[in-house]
Amino acid sequence: MDFIQLDENGNPIEYEDVYSDSSKMPGNNKVPQEDDERQNNDDKKSKKKSKKKKSGLRLIKHLVLICVALALVSALVTGISVATSGYTHKNIESNKYVSFTDKTTSPLVSNILLIGADGEDGGSQRSDTMMLVSIDYAHGTIKLTSFLRDCWVYIPNKDKYAKLNAAYSYGGAQYVNDTIEYNFGIDIDHYVKVDFEMFTEIIDKIGGIDIEVTESEAAFINKTTRYTVESGENVHLDGAKALVYCRIRKLDSDYMRTYRQRKVINAIINKAKKSGMSTIIYAAKEVLPMLETDLNAFEMTLITYTGGFAALTFETDELRIPSDDMMTTGYKGDQWVEIPDLDKCKEALKEFIYPTNIMPQGE
Repeated sequence: MDFIQLDENGNPIEYEDVYSDSSKMPGNNKVPQEDDERQNNDDKKSKKKSKKKKSGLRLIKHLVLICVALALVSALVTGISVATSGYTHKNIESNKYVSFTDKTTSPLVSNILLIGADGEDGGSQRSDTMMLVSIDYAHGTIKLTSFLRDCWVYIPNKDKYAKLNAAYSYGGAQYVNDTIEYNFGIDIDHYVKVDFEMFTEIIDKIGGIDIEVTESEAAFINKTTRYTVESGENVHLDGAKALVYCRIRKLDSDYMRTYRQRKVINAIINKAKKSGMSTIIYAAKEVLPMLETDLNAFEMTLITYTGGFAALTFETDELRIPSDDMMTTGYKGDQWVEIPDLDKCKEALKEFIYPTNIMPQGE
């Protein structure tokens, strides 16, 4: 039976008019409090779950950081082991023939001079290859600059003009370093000198390279060496064949020879990208005993890893100095030489190695 509550005038009270919120009706005054308590309990449970979740995430992050730290320590130990595994360390002095302000440099670029010494004739060695490997960390690019060996330049250590490749026979890496810096205005951070057989070892360690070989190049190799090479856009070469390919001398010109050498370096980099860091470290450990360099053990470790990382992730670009529009050719005595326009060469090198947003120093 329903009871109707009357007001003081005897009229029935309609709760739905007076109490639009049922929580305000007589007898319901405890409902909001119970709902609030239930909501508070739910909020507390949610906060606990959130805290547990955040705590779990923090734990995962800490574990990841620990793993990364352990990996870095392991890599550093391995790298130092690699870097001290028998290579020939030879310091070179600061270039006393050119001031720092006359050379272009930047902390965002590492310039390493690669010298390939040619000693086949058993006489005084000349640098068969002089290639500047510039690691541009600002743009993620490895830049390869070949210097023509017949380039007619001033060799400051001897106070005379000669072909660039004669600098090595006069005074080794020190003279090559000083001559390139003096004539072309580029700061060289370090050098690495190798015999070409090193390339054979590297290429074999990474399982060979794939490279374009023209019909004329294949025919020349097949005719003048004991090796047989096919022509094509994607020819697989082992270390010995790759060495023969990049050392072709009399087929065309020294320009094309340096081009083939850059192609081989690019092919090595591309193969390294497919092989991974472990293969790079393995190959480095195998070939380091063949090197001569001014890098100390710690620097060699850094170069092994930063260079390896660059090889895996960076793009490559290349340049030849001097290019056709930066030189004239002719004879100096009985020697056929390339005479560079040094101003054009310096400007081209600066634009290639140090883009404007790198803000080069020493100018």
